[in-house]
Amino acid sequence: MNTTANVAPPVPPAPAPARTAPVPHEYHQRLVLERPKAWRGIVALVLLMIGMLVFSLFFGLIAMAIDTAIRGEMADTITPITLAGAMLGLAALTPYSMLLQKWFFKVPMVSLHSIVNRFRWDVFGRTIVIVLPLWALLQVVYPLMGPQPTIEYGVGDALAYIVIALTLVPLQSMGEEYAFRGLAFRIAASWGRGPRVGLVLGIVVSSLLFMVAHFALDPWLNLYYFTFGVALCIITWRTGGVEAAVVLHAVNNALSFTIAVALQQDINAGFDRSAGAASAVMLIPCAVLLVLALIVWWRTPRAALAE
Repeated sequence: MNTTANVAPPVPPAPAPARTAPVPHEYHQRLVLERPKAWRGIVALVLLMIGMLVFSLFFGLIAMAIDTAIRGEMADTITPITLAGAMLGLAALTPYSMLLQKWFFKVPMVSLHSIVNRFRWDVFGRTIVIVLPLWALLQVVYPLMGPQPTIEYGVGDALAYIVIALTLVPLQSMGEEYAFRGLAFRIAASWGRGPRVGLVLGIVVSSLLFMVAHFALDPWLNLYYFTFGVALCIITWRTGGVEAAVVLHAVNNALSFTIAVALQQDINAGFDRSAGAASAVMLIPCAVLLVLALIVWWRTPRAALAE
């Protein structure tokens, strides 16, 4: 008698599901892949602008309190401490923009760096080599084209301003780039039908928001801020990430502060955005920005597709 039990043959393990390859896309198209609802983008943009105001107010009030405690009275002009507070408030936009992208669109935070989901230090380094000497020349020549208000800085304040310009100002510039050329650019681009319509929408909407965020009443300054946004959006699109835009923005702002202090120019005048604060001279940096964007467009192959 056969007493061997009937044993079912072993079931082979199910094959692992095939890994889905990422859909090729350009930088401004990343949110389109998630097919977001328009209301998500609108709410995210509103929260982005509110966050910028809240962070600026929060860090600004802390800085004013510290400065008043040290000086014994409230300063009526910008001081190194209040400048540091303003820069930290805008620097907070970098992680905040990443979080908004994650919360509203379920997209990895790191994708805000570039289409390869990382900060490309090679692009960052090459851009510094190209932009730094050109922008240094512009920043040196531009103040000499007209009279500038002067002020006598103490040695301590002068050194503090320069340290802030070289450390916190680049972080402030990075925060604005991740907010406007990163998140806002992508959100507005997701509203367009097709990549080119989306690109135009992304450039126009994000540049308008960037202009409005500076609260300038002078038309020449508004033209400059809008042109600045357009040029950096184009550069971001063509290079496939925010690294080059971060460099240009940071070099521009850091050199502005450093050269102003070195030439004993009043940096408070640089924050005057009232009507009449600027002139047609602003067409010079606007032209330089557009030329840089066109050079990048011409020299850079179509933005690399996602891996």
